[in-house]
Amino acid sequence: MQTFEYVAVARDGRHVEGIQHAEDEATLDRALDAKGLVLTSAQVLEGRRSNGKARLSRSELVSLTTQLATVTGAGVPIVEGLEGIGQRMESQRAQDLLEHIVAELRGGRSFSQTLEPYPKVFPAIYTASIRAGESSGALDRILERLAGYLEWARAMRATAVQALIYPAILMAAIGGLIALLLLFVLPRILGLFPEGAELPWQTQVVMSLSDGLRENLVAAGIATGLSIAGVVWLLRTPRGQLALHRFLLRVPKLGPLVNKLAMSRFASTAATLQEAGCEVFTVLEISAETCGNRAVHEAFERSIQAIRRGKTMSQAFDAEPLIDPLLVQMVHVGEQSGALDMALMKLARHYDEEIPRAVKRFLTLLEPTLLLGAGGIVTFILLAAVLPLFQLYDDIG
Repeated sequence: MQTFEYVAVARDGRHVEGIQHAEDEATLDRALDAKGLVLTSAQVLEGRRSNGKARLSRSELVSLTTQLATVTGAGVPIVEGLEGIGQRMESQRAQDLLEHIVAELRGGRSFSQTLEPYPKVFPAIYTASIRAGESSGALDRILERLAGYLEWARAMRATAVQALIYPAILMAAIGGLIALLLLFVLPRILGLFPEGAELPWQTQVVMSLSDGLRENLVAAGIATGLSIAGVVWLLRTPRGQLALHRFLLRVPKLGPLVNKLAMSRFASTAATLQEAGCEVFTVLEISAETCGNRAVHEAFERSIQAIRRGKTMSQAFDAEPLIDPLLVQMVHVGEQSGALDMALMKLARHYDEEIPRAVKRFLTLLEPTLLLGAGGIVTFILLAAVLPLFQLYDDIG
């Protein structure tokens, strides 16, 4: 059995790329023909080179996990379940990925082993949970819990994006209005006045900005583009991300919300892995990685080192100021009761209810702040345009 990267043409003329196992190119051609595809080129891939083409959207991963939990819970063998799910997947790449996994399973590998070469498709929490589920014999229950976790993560991401949409649109509209006033409106109004006329200081300040912007528009555009590219590049580096995340945690009103989001991710991930039966340090390390904030991640890493030295989990967490005291308290309760997964799950539910309210409170404060700040800038620009007219009327009078 070989792994082929192929290019084919569908009946509607679309070019389709994918990866599939086959004994040889002729077998691959027949398999694609059964799918309504005409093979145009194929290349044998070696080892993990085939992994780069694997893709699953978040929705597809949630759907795959939910369906797999259903079929395994009904007693269907995992190979047959994956084959049936793969046939119902809409994207060709998703179908190819599942065919690849099924071929590996038939070759004798475990389910968790077939997922390990695809860290970008199946995150660490996914693979670790599957491995624990295989060991405990409760794979269907673990898959059901994973599906709930993935749905929760998608909902949290959607909440964060939705919270940022209105401020982003508002800032873009304000920036466009200010540029319109500086580049077009104000110069035309002040063009009515003779050169050398004495103008109010507000007008002089705004005109200096307007002239500088109009005379150096291309340079300003290039500088802005380079600045944005530089910031994007910096934020992709660990140091840049750490600096940004530390700054966000210090912003009034926003910092507590960012911290709650990190605590919520940690608690939900830890509860899922703990329920799956993963080893404690695996639970802590994966949960720390998925918290979404590098500064908080570093705090959890320091706590993990303290736990390795003999401290209890609650003692180690309590020594870190960035870790929510409520999380420390619930971990302590879980340690005392021996039901850490239940304590973390209750905490995750609390955050699920609290975070939307915190987002709403933050937006309630952010929107008028943006409007007042933008209103002040626009008012100053309009005042700079109107004051010379008042001065002209006074001179005529």
